[in-house]
Amino acid sequence: MKGLVLAGGKGLNMYPLSQDYPKVLLRVAGRPVIDYVLEGLVSTGVDDLIVVVSDERVEEHIVRKWGMYASVIYQTGEGLEAAILSAAEYFRNLRYFVLAYGDIVAPKAFYRLVLDTYVNVGENAVLSTAPVVDVESYGVAAVEGSIVVDVFHEPRKLPKAYSYALAGVYVLPSMLLNFLDNGLNLPDSLASLVKEAKVFVAHWTGYWVDIGYPWDIIAANCYVLGDLKQSLISSKAKVAPTAVIEGPVVIEENAVIDHNAVIKGPAYIGKGAFIGMNTFIRKYTSIEEGAVVGAFSEVKRSSLQVEASAGSYSLIVDSVLGYKAVVEPRVTVLSKLPDEKRVLRELPLQGIIKKKRKLGVFMGPKSRIKAGAVIQPFTLIDAKTIYP
Repeated sequence: MKGLVLAGGKGLNMYPLSQDYPKVLLRVAGRPVIDYVLEGLVSTGVDDLIVVVSDERVEEHIVRKWGMYASVIYQTGEGLEAAILSAAEYFRNLRYFVLAYGDIVAPKAFYRLVLDTYVNVGENAVLSTAPVVDVESYGVAAVEGSIVVDVFHEPRKLPKAYSYALAGVYVLPSMLLNFLDNGLNLPDSLASLVKEAKVFVAHWTGYWVDIGYPWDIIAANCYVLGDLKQSLISSKAKVAPTAVIEGPVVIEENAVIDHNAVIKGPAYIGKGAFIGMNTFIRKYTSIEEGAVVGAFSEVKRSSLQVEASAGSYSLIVDSVLGYKAVVEPRVTVLSKLPDEKRVLRELPLQGIIKKKRKLGVFMGPKSRIKAGAVIQPFTLIDAKTIYP
């Protein structure tokens, strides 16, 4: 089975995290998002992959890490349809191929379900689905029993058949390319396919995150870190004897955990990261490779992307600091959303005494927050800007 992985495009809904930075290279618990997809496919035996990209940094990563399994094609044009057609010549003569979006975080079992369903239903087309709350922000499959009867993307009244989000991994016949050739978009092409051929559903009920909005990084970290069963601390990490490690924590090589720092897992500390003296890293936090958290700071349910930094005496909650973003010392991030604020794909309610809706700051690559600032909930800071 040959696979087509879509890893191009600008990722506009991921701004500011994806401003001048490929969305599929954003990290979740130490790994670029696209690695979850490629690892999942390869684990099922789909190890002949064409990856469509639009950024040299993605090509470099694919060639360096996945070169024995994957070849790279550059996308021409905009949109999913253009991405697929950019590689269509490699799939036209196949009966079936796997199509996968490059921005999905899910366990390997998700991919096994899709391929096992394809085999069990006698080599017919298969669309993966997942139950979600905000179904209007996804492509939608209408399902009757084990059969997909309709596909659509624009929000409208749901059909009588039970509807699920399309989950981004499909086994498709090459006839799908004919619909795209005729100018149909991908949802309409899939809708045409289900009318002309029997298409089965592979319904996944485990964790699954489509990295479409900045806060999806937080959700993905919560799921992946939540799967940790034990601590994995590299022998090449430097952990001070007075540091406190509680719960399952991953600490990679050359990371430094300074005196009296407390890390309460599940949490991830990447290669070469630095956690300052008396700092508190709370549950579901991911400090990626080369990132720095200064002394006397607190970080909760947040992601510091590669080489991001938070200065001393800072409070970072429910936030994502993009590539090389900088928070200067004594910055406080607030995260309780006002009742009137509505956000697609909100994170689960938080709080022990009273459940609250929370989202903090989302910083584009190489942006900066000035020392002493108090950041209001749900603040988006563009790349390479200084705030406020």
